[in-house]
Amino acid sequence: MTVKDPSKLQRDNSVLLDIRNLKVQATVYSPGEQPRDITIVDGVSLQLRRGKVLGLIGESGAGKSTVGLSSMGYGRGGVRITGGEVFLNGRDILKGGVRGLRKVRGSEVCYVAQSAAAAFNPAHRLMDQVVEAAILHGIGSRAEAEKRAQALFAKLRLPDPKSIGYRYPHQVSGGQLQRAMTAMALCSEPDLIVFDEPTTALDVTTQIDVLAAIKDAIRDTGVAALYITHDLAVVAQVSDEIMVLRDGKMVERGPTRQIIEAPRMDYTKALVSVRTIEHEEKEPTPKPLLSARNVTAAYGGGAVTVLQDVSLEVHPGQTLAVVGESGSGKSTLARVITGLLPPMAGSITFAGRTLAPTLADRSKDDLRELQMIYQMADVAMNPRQTVRTIIG
Repeated sequence: MTVKDPSKLQRDNSVLLDIRNLKVQATVYSPGEQPRDITIVDGVSLQLRRGKVLGLIGESGAGKSTVGLSSMGYGRGGVRITGGEVFLNGRDILKGGVRGLRKVRGSEVCYVAQSAAAAFNPAHRLMDQVVEAAILHGIGSRAEAEKRAQALFAKLRLPDPKSIGYRYPHQVSGGQLQRAMTAMALCSEPDLIVFDEPTTALDVTTQIDVLAAIKDAIRDTGVAALYITHDLAVVAQVSDEIMVLRDGKMVERGPTRQIIEAPRMDYTKALVSVRTIEHEEKEPTPKPLLSARNVTAAYGGGAVTVLQDVSLEVHPGQTLAVVGESGSGKSTLARVITGLLPPMAGSITFAGRTLAPTLADRSKDDLRELQMIYQMADVAMNPRQTVRTIIG
């Protein structure tokens, strides 16, 4: 059984992760053209000491997640690490082969993905998945791993920490599932955790709690972390240093306070500058476009009531924000409106007509005129189809 000494890790300020001149390429396929390679990470180098957190920020496509995955020796489908070295605990993991990487992943380094819904297996209970890596790598017995998991559930403010692990992924909210995945990474007591925007799905209150728990875990265990995000408010709370990426290259790196308060590069200045969007206020039209009247909805055949007597109106040209904590029923309300979940009571009216409660009973016009944009596009889209096919 592997036993880790947190106090020893805390005293050790040595370099844990050392990425040197990393280059990552991907193969792009276009209709009527020959496949071609593009560079998505170009010569990035970084060092991360034990117990420290490095925030990776940049716009979408900057290479943040690719750098994070490369620290595990991993590349997504069609993506290849074509140059550079990745030293973890003094070893170049890119030279360890498949067997060596298997020993490292889930033990020395763990990954918290952006999309928990895609990361969990829907056919297995949460607890089985949370403790799996710890058991496989010999980090305590199953009983010890489950005890650690329950303590992490409580620390991450999950409801019913002693029993929530025995639910299936679809039986918890998106925010709760995201926290369960954070617990899964921490349960293995790794040296390095790669956080790939782990608080994206959380409300502000829960986000603060989760960030506090992550900071506590880093302090208590000496674990180091790469924290990938586009949210500067988040990275300012949790990171010791920040690296700014753009088009696969490093723009600048420095202490968090310096990057936030006195960035050197124009691109970083643009990222941290506060921008507001002015909206022209319009008088609402007399008749609403969408109305929900006294909607009550539940899961499990009515066993768990999520919405109780909810009503709303949205007028043409108006945007209505639905705000609430994780599990408060926001997405459930959207599912009822779009016909994905029939309500137990109440009605939905759109453009003057009452909509059928189920998606199957709605007309083609209903389906065309009332659309949903999902939180996680990678889960919503069919991976077997091209983007062109999906849109068309």
